[in-house]
Amino acid sequence: MERNWSEAALAAFDAYPWRSEDERRRAREEAELVAFGADVEVSDLPIAVRRFVGRTRAAAPRFVWKGEAWADISAEFEKAVFGQALEKAGGGFAAAARLLRTTPRIVAYAARKHGLAANCGADGDFNRKQKQNKERK
Repeated sequence: MERNWSEAALAAFDAYPWRSEDERRRAREEAELVAFGADVEVSDLPIAVRRFVGRTRAAAPRFVWKGEAWADISAEFEKAVFGQALEKAGGGFAAAARLLRTTPRIVAYAARKHGLAANCGADGDFNRKQKQNKERK
């Protein structure tokens, strides 16, 4: 049975930035169940939609990790973590990798990316001695 929707409820429902059509459909069904035979009002809408009332799509709350701010924060954090590990390990990629429980190649990549280690080659090569020994043989 199709319910009547108030103008305010319909406006809030349509303005909300739904992640998928399925989520939108489920929220519509939930609002109509909550209304229980009466017209659907804003108070019948899911809490996220009610909090969104009065905002425009441009002012919609966004996940921080989807924006540039998250990239800046994560880059600073990554630089600090790898920098401290390299400092504590005396500049060695293998020792820093053991501290961080990762691989030396990942540490070398992060060091090159953030300019943390002078002994890191342009290609992030951290095991030059092993390669030089293989070339001698």
